[in-house]
Amino acid sequence: MPPHLSSDLQHRVVTWRYEGRKSIAEIAELAGCSEHTVFKILCLHHDFGHVNNPFACCRGCPCSLDQHDLMYIQSILNANPSLYLDEIQEQLLTTWGIEVSIATLSHTI
Repeated sequence: MPPHLSSDLQHRVVTWRYEGRKSIAEIAELAGCSEHTVFKILCLHHDFGHVNNPFACCRGCPCSLDQHDLMYIQSILNANPSLYLDEIQEQLLTTWGIEVSIATLSHTI
């Protein structure tokens, strides 16, 4: 799958179309994307005045651990590398009052 176009490049697509009067095929070649992608960008710009949908929801769950929590986990693992995940989970709860699943800890570490 090709990488997503940057916001700057998406704005250039709109500029090329409306100010530069370039064809969809020319824009797709300049941007290094498909004509379908160019149409999607222009449609979003037409519908919302932006190159992205302002009403689109973020995917996934919000992170339950912040940078401070991650540093804490790192420090307790440095002090005791043989801790089990449930022990880390218990220390987070007693020290910081943070309830986090073992699956989250497993993915984090």
